[in-house]
Amino acid sequence: MTSIDEKYEDLRETIGAMKSLERACYSCTNYLSSKGSLNRRWREKICEWYFKMVDHFEFSREVVSVSVSLLDRYLSIQEDATMSTDDCDSGKSGDATDPAIAQLAAISTLHLAVKLNERRKIKMSSLADLSRGQFTTEMLGRMEMSILATLKWHVNPITPLQFMNKFMNLIDIQDPIVRHNMFEMARFLSELSVCDHFFLTVPSSVVAYACLAVALEFSFSDSLKPAANVLQQLASRTSYVAGMSSDDADVRSAVDRVRLIYVQSAAFPKQTVELKSQYKVGVSSVEHSPTSIMK
Repeated sequence: MTSIDEKYEDLRETIGAMKSLERACYSCTNYLSSKGSLNRRWREKICEWYFKMVDHFEFSREVVSVSVSLLDRYLSIQEDATMSTDDCDSGKSGDATDPAIAQLAAISTLHLAVKLNERRKIKMSSLADLSRGQFTTEMLGRMEMSILATLKWHVNPITPLQFMNKFMNLIDIQDPIVRHNMFEMARFLSELSVCDHFFLTVPSSVVAYACLAVALEFSFSDSLKPAANVLQQLASRTSYVAGMSSDDADVRSAVDRVRLIYVQSAAFPKQTVELKSQYKVGVSSVEHSPTSIMK
């Protein structure tokens, strides 16, 4: 075992445990339809609403990542979703792909995420009021129980931000300002990825690596250590601690997609218009970033 291996052995065990939990309990399938009501644009609107709500109440934006994970996994397990919005006490099976039930689930997952991750809470009655009479507190409560049962109480997903915090230990950036700015950019990219349907089935560990890799690409000036060297450092060390190669097809695809949604976002520097013009194809689903929708 080399000195580098010994240095990161504890981190390797921690990330290995996180990835095992990620695979066993928090994977998701693609439930979106190209023709039905639950399509890409519907999911984007839900994500935008989540961001507006957490910003309004001044909650951590991590609440959005948790809410989306709960919602996506609940809706992807369609055969276990048995909630009826017409009669919550009837015992009839409901279709989780029905827009009304999906909307009820979206509100309920936000309420759950806030309860699990924030000291301040949102009253269920306040969320019921936001539905303009469509849902009652009783319906929200029963939906929460349906979500908990369907997900088998796996309601603490490992988010991309949690993986990024671990991966940052693999990067040698001495300048604290550069390090801080790079991490904040990676955090922003992870928020963009939440809204993009492409990442619905991508593990958080892969999303985290992709966000850090793209943040590194855009964070270094000519006077600092070349980004390529730090990227190579991240790639080689991540390969050891996470068993994840930058050459893997899913990792490459994730990096390309994160780069794409950043270039097409409102936050991308206007002086780089030429680069932005290279990425015009296939980005209708990421027109609204968590930054632009709040303006």
